[in-house]
Amino acid sequence: MGTGTASPYGGTFLPEGPAPVALAPVAPAAVGPAPALVLLPPPVGAPVDEGLLRLPPPSSAPVDETLLAPAPPPQRSRRRQRRGVAAEGRGTRRGDVAVSLAGLGLGLCAGLGVFSVKDGLDLPGGVALAAGTIAAMVGTYLCLVLLLLVARIPWIEREVGHDRLVSLHRRVAPYAILLILAHAVLTTLAYAQVAQTGFLAEVEQLVLHTAWMMPATVAFGLVMTLGLLSYRRIRERMTYETWWVAHLYFYVAVALAFGHQLELGPMFVDEPLQRAFWIGLYVVVAVAVVGGRLVLPLRFSLRHDLRVAAVVREADGVSSVYLSGIDLDQLQARGGQFFQWRFLTRDMWWQAHPYSLSAAPNPSWLRITVKGLGDHSRGLHRLPVGTRVVAEGPYGVFHAAARHGDRVAAFAAGVGVAPVRAMLEDLPEGTAVTIVYRVPDSATAPLGGELEALVRERGWRLHYLQGPRRHHPMTVDYLRGLVPGLAESDVFVCGPDSFTERIVETVVAAGVPRTRIHHEAFAF
Repeated sequence: MGTGTASPYGGTFLPEGPAPVALAPVAPAAVGPAPALVLLPPPVGAPVDEGLLRLPPPSSAPVDETLLAPAPPPQRSRRRQRRGVAAEGRGTRRGDVAVSLAGLGLGLCAGLGVFSVKDGLDLPGGVALAAGTIAAMVGTYLCLVLLLLVARIPWIEREVGHDRLVSLHRRVAPYAILLILAHAVLTTLAYAQVAQTGFLAEVEQLVLHTAWMMPATVAFGLVMTLGLLSYRRIRERMTYETWWVAHLYFYVAVALAFGHQLELGPMFVDEPLQRAFWIGLYVVVAVAVVGGRLVLPLRFSLRHDLRVAAVVREADGVSSVYLSGIDLDQLQARGGQFFQWRFLTRDMWWQAHPYSLSAAPNPSWLRITVKGLGDHSRGLHRLPVGTRVVAEGPYGVFHAAARHGDRVAAFAAGVGVAPVRAMLEDLPEGTAVTIVYRVPDSATAPLGGELEALVRERGWRLHYLQGPRRHHPMTVDYLRGLVPGLAESDVFVCGPDSFTERIVETVVAAGVPRTRIHHEAFAF
């Protein structure tokens, strides 16, 4: 694929060269290696004259392990390019509004708790009861916030970013759990002091002989169990499917506790306005969850009629799933964003998983590229053509419009190349790009052939980092040697957590501002 001198980095540069075969919007019609030319009937609603279209070149194409002198960076385009939400400030303003509203609600809930118990502090158990009541109000409010953070509210997901919402969810969750635990312990202690009984005896009395306490106890047990499962070392041993199902019980817990709060909470007894406020909070959260997780995905999928068009093997254990549909040009998706995908087969219909687009969206098909790491991802390799698909999205801010300048450094490892490849395809002319791709073997790198085609077409640079990790120390000097102008670049990185964390740490040390570092995590 070229000639030149040996690379000092154990990889390959592929700069400007002959234009590749155009990437075209039709997938093959059967599972197996991608053929060079294929005829696929256009989906309903698509133009009928698209004719024969070529597929992207196979990613397993052989790679010449040589170093070609890199071409000079392209001149900056004079055309005004659309910048991302971070650069425009839209995400910041909307985020500020959301944080302000959340803070106002938190203050109201804490204030209601304080107001309801301020006159009983001098009574037996008064201090413990007051502290437990305030803890209940704040802890329950935070539980509602946790549900909103994962409610898939479109403008929040698109402007803030799914990874940031997940990160906030993780930070808030321990406080909510600890406050609910404090409420249960302090309130039980307060009633035990009033009744002059022991703690365990009072637990029995409350649970078995007090209205609404049995469902509240079940809710408490569910929340504490989820808190335990959220411990990092335990969570890392769980499959995504188990973790996803476990989180469904959090919705059950929040619902079970509702009656107990209204009937026994001192701030709601004989206080119709305060009851209306609390009911209103639950209604808002319920509408957001049902709308974001059920109504919008169903509406989206019925409108676009998504179906599996083909499954193509890219590399060992890695396959691409092509999806056809109606009016795909109206999705407003960008390369690098992801959807929550629900494939309606007998074994998969009940769960949704996040997968990034691995090619920039086009009017004829969408594509995801997945490595078989779990039961669900392995099952995608066997999807029948024609399978209906329900999708939520697009989500995420890992896309070309998020950049701040016209110089990009893209780091990918393994199947993390999928969103990187799609994001790169969306970049405008005049963007100087260096790609660093960590792979066991460049000859079988997923989507490697497509990356090489983009690099040759646009005059970019591509490094394959092969072999043992010790050959690629990922130090500041090493990355600066790979990426010219690293400190002035927007850095996009996707791969395993350890890879992402190492790259982020190193590029920050190299002088890249954190606002120019773009990476995204999908799961909790």
